[in-house]
Amino acid sequence: MHVTIRARLLRILVLALAVLLALLGAAAAEQLSAYRNAAVTAANARLSVALQGLVHALQKERGLTTGYLGGVRQFRAGLPARRRATDTARARLEEALRGRDDSVAAAVRASLRPLDALVAIRRHADDGTGTVQEAFDGFTAAITVLDRLGLGLDDVHDGRLRAAYQALRILGSAKEFTAEEHAIVLGSVTAGRFRADDYIRFLQIRAGRLAALESFPRSATGAQRWRLDAALGTPDARRALAYESAAVRGGGRLGARTVPPVSCWQSMTSTLNGLRTVQVSLGRDVENRAAGLKGAARRDLLMFVMFALGAVAALGRLALDCVRSVSTPLDVLAEQAREVAGIRLARTLDAVQHGTPGRTPPPAPLAVPDRAAPEVLEVAEAFDRVQRVAYELAVEQAVLRRDAEGSPAGIDPCEAGFGGAA
Repeated sequence: MHVTIRARLLRILVLALAVLLALLGAAAAEQLSAYRNAAVTAANARLSVALQGLVHALQKERGLTTGYLGGVRQFRAGLPARRRATDTARARLEEALRGRDDSVAAAVRASLRPLDALVAIRRHADDGTGTVQEAFDGFTAAITVLDRLGLGLDDVHDGRLRAAYQALRILGSAKEFTAEEHAIVLGSVTAGRFRADDYIRFLQIRAGRLAALESFPRSATGAQRWRLDAALGTPDARRALAYESAAVRGGGRLGARTVPPVSCWQSMTSTLNGLRTVQVSLGRDVENRAAGLKGAARRDLLMFVMFALGAVAALGRLALDCVRSVSTPLDVLAEQAREVAGIRLARTLDAVQHGTPGRTPPPAPLAVPDRAAPEVLEVAEAFDRVQRVAYELAVEQAVLRRDAEGSPAGIDPCEAGFGGAA
């Protein structure tokens, strides 16, 4: 079975279109993935800010609770307000989770379950049966679970966004170490010395904080480093650092003169608030960068879709033009050629053979569509030349035959001419 030119052209064009669509589909999938990644990252960045808000509230309640259980009775009056702040921060986080059913939201919801233990810790603090160790360990365990949530932000594609998020994580660690240090100090200061092995734990936590602050500049921008330096350079932050240094120099001993509990709490709270401000600004940097990537991905995806549609339209137009200029004209030419060869040329030749030469018009040239390709026009012209040659040969034969029929019988026309001359 012979395959027509149109079928072959369509096969080539369909194959080309299939390859183009496959390539465009792969590129479109990549663009769509980038857009979705940026959108998810922006949403998770907002969630991270709300999550760290809850951690911030827990850190301050932990410090106040351990101080109260350690013997600083002045802290009792501030406990209700601190607890309400923690509950409000948790409610805000749950509000941010509303409507989300992805894996990140599920992980955050699961991380909130350890907070249920706060009910018992608060009750024990109020009825006098709680201990510093119970409160510190309970709050720290809940905070650790929250701090370990990656929220998928460490899997982002953009290098700048990864660095910003890493800076945010490092700052969160430094802030938690700072809060843990002061919670241990406040829980031991009235006893005159660190409880059990709390001094060793205090030194380990301090080393973790210093390591985190040392690594922060490697991920942070210049502006972010400046914000942190400003937060740690306030009078309250310097005072909190002085109390920490006094605790280190004490070798396990603490005194209300070197580390006054109320002043230590106030300076610590102010320092944590300053670090929280920096944390919020870093979270905003992450969110803004993610939002910018989302917008850029949306624009790229839109431009890509427009390009893909244009490419498909151009290929379709090319296919249509190919059919109009080659396939369709060839079909028309073939149909006319069959008609000429089978009917028109035969009639013309018969008319020449049986009529008067010169009175029978030659066959009309083939009609080819205006959009026909040059190659098709050349084929039509070649066929027309064949028609003319056949017509001219038929006319010559007819003339010769008539001349032969007009001469006397049995006498060659040439001989007759010679005899007459003699």
